[in-house]
Amino acid sequence: MDRIVVDQTKAAINALIDVEQLWIEHTPEYHLSSRELLILKKKLGLALKNVKKIYDENLEIMTAAEDEIKKMHQIREH
Repeated sequence: MDRIVVDQTKAAINALIDVEQLWIEHTPEYHLSSRELLILKKKLGLALKNVKKIYDENLEIMTAAEDEIKKMHQIREH
């Protein structure tokens, strides 16, 4: 993975940490103000965008790695 993927991953994780912090601050009722809902929408959108991009751009190499591991397990089983 290259630097861009690492940065996208960090951005997605940070956005999800921000979402978690919103939930923690509003436990147990989870009543968010309009401003907080807007922040939530933006943070979730950022996380979705970055995770989707990471997934799509690396699907081929991740699938190849998965196939390689499956082949290694099949060889060991025989």
